[in-house]
Amino acid sequence: MKKILSLLLILIVLGCAQEEIYIEEVSIDIPKALEIKELVGLKIESAIVEEEVRMNVKLPYSGEYRVKVRDIEGTLISQEIILANEGNNLLKVYVTTLPSSSYKLELTELNHKLLGSETIVVN
Repeated sequence: MKKILSLLLILIVLGCAQEEIYIEEVSIDIPKALEIKELVGLKIESAIVEEEVRMNVKLPYSGEYRVKVRDIEGTLISQEIILANEGNNLLKVYVTTLPSSSYKLELTELNHKLLGSETIVVN
């Protein structure tokens, strides 16, 4: 009986877990639409998205950074720590779990210092 209750508890916890945003690093040449002229920043390919956001993050040094997703009120929806290289880094942020609305993508250092942000609309 204890095994059954334990199994049910695990299934309930896993079933209630929030779906996370998945971020994938892409290794290809930087398209013109994603070029960043500044030394540091974030640029998205399109502000209106459905499944994924392609973006370029240009960084001052290799290391760990945070990619955050905030709703229109500024509430933190999700954040992911990424390991990125100095210079340009192409990423895909999958947003299929987000309801249709406006969101802000933020790139920060681990200490939350903002390096760049862009607004997206999820259809």
